[in-house]
Amino acid sequence: MEGSESEGIFHFEAEGQRALGFDTGLTPQAFAKARLGSLMTIQGIIVDTAVHSWNIDGTVEHQGHMVFYGKDFKGESLEQILNRSDDTPLYALQRYLKALTIISKTDQSLFEQISLFPAGVLIAADGSVFFAPAALAKRVFEYKTPQLFIRKVLQWLHPDKTGPDAAAFTAAAIAYRLFTGTFPFPVSEDTEPEKAKEHLVQDMRDGFCKSAMLAAPRLLPEVTALLDSILCPEKDSPKGLEDLAALLGEPGSKGLADFYKDVESRETELEEQKRNHKRREFRIGTQRFLKKYKYALIAGVGTALALVIIIQSIISDQQKRPTTRGLAPLQVAEAYYRAFNTLDHQMMDACVAQGAGKGDIEAVMNLFVISRVREAYERKTTVLDPETWKSQGSPATDATIFGITDLNLQQRTEIPGQPEQGATCQIEATYAFYYPEPQNEMGHTPSTGPSVTPSATEARPALSPELPSAPQSEPPQSEPTPPPSPAPHPALRIEKRKDILTLEWMRDRWRIAAIERTSATPQSDIP
Repeated sequence: MEGSESEGIFHFEAEGQRALGFDTGLTPQAFAKARLGSLMTIQGIIVDTAVHSWNIDGTVEHQGHMVFYGKDFKGESLEQILNRSDDTPLYALQRYLKALTIISKTDQSLFEQISLFPAGVLIAADGSVFFAPAALAKRVFEYKTPQLFIRKVLQWLHPDKTGPDAAAFTAAAIAYRLFTGTFPFPVSEDTEPEKAKEHLVQDMRDGFCKSAMLAAPRLLPEVTALLDSILCPEKDSPKGLEDLAALLGEPGSKGLADFYKDVESRETELEEQKRNHKRREFRIGTQRFLKKYKYALIAGVGTALALVIIIQSIISDQQKRPTTRGLAPLQVAEAYYRAFNTLDHQMMDACVAQGAGKGDIEAVMNLFVISRVREAYERKTTVLDPETWKSQGSPATDATIFGITDLNLQQRTEIPGQPEQGATCQIEATYAFYYPEPQNEMGHTPSTGPSVTPSATEARPALSPELPSAPQSEPPQSEPTPPPSPAPHPALRIEKRKDILTLEWMRDRWRIAAIERTSATPQSDIP
């Protein structure tokens, strides 16, 4: 048996043939209960000058454990190669980067289904590269120990990035490890695993790592600048996978010594980097402290200051607004509509451009501010999204029901694989929109259109425009009839909508440029 079975991915004999195995760590009995059959259908890939699929052939018991196996690939793991002290790790990284650029040009969706971390990548002597199926490779290391899973998998993967951005991040982390001898986001072995994961994710999201220049002062400035721009950017950086591949060169074209300065002093630059690192450390530490203790800090603030705090929070969050960068058009559309239910007007604003959805965003923003002020003094939930409300059995409530259900997104036009500036596509969205019916000057709601009042005095199994109200019994003649009082909240209206979204590629992301809306029920004052 070649390779180390303890590493989880190994070469062995299966059904009389050489095979590549993935140790699940489960006995046959535990494997049957775990229901991992779905992993049989996932694929890995092999990249030489093109991309080829690699399939799982079956499962077999091996030394007491159930093992997934497929056709053998005669290569060594990138993780093991990186431990060598000659130029071989650089050549392996160059081949790895070349394979990633081929994948990026062929089908970027493959990045979501393959392993990018070194332990899940094998490199052959002929330069071909094997990428294991991500779900299977992660399962192999996850069953061992939490610390091992962090070191072999999580320490290389950004928690939020996808596609080529995720590949560029992992490749830059590998290059940082190769050139500096340290990890860009180190994790202490003594830290409790859950805490270690939390700190690792925070550091990656904040881009909190030591500049490559500080970790390796002799490293060429262009190398340190590129690694820093990918791993710990101060702002959005256009640098990515192709830039890193171009800098490191073709496989075998350069040696490790070519990336270091021999004599030139960099004391001035190093001092400046040290000051920048201290400032960054202080700023990120302050942000984390405020984020962790913000609820405790505002607990004693009076109701009169609630609105001021909300406004200040909105202003301070401007620099941390969400973005659609890295999202496909369908993901952008889904993010826009899901934001109705979370009252996330910032996410909605990030999804649109050129004034599209202005009425939607204003409605959500107004309700967000009003709900936060009410919750500050009523000490209870004042707005419910319809999905949550329906999942609870549509109970009687005096909360405002606002949001959408039954969202269905359909692609209407072809989505460009490698979009250029100004490229467009269309998506059709159908959904049910729930909102409170506006009241007239007398405090009553109009009687036209489907509506129902979720009153605290009248329980219904579900709100539906098609279900008539149950007949009310007449009050006894001997008792005076009390005068009617207005409902505490306006009736709930449900509007079936169909939107045609036009998305446009703007600089480096998809955004909604226009929304053409039609309604199967009467329109309301709410856009």
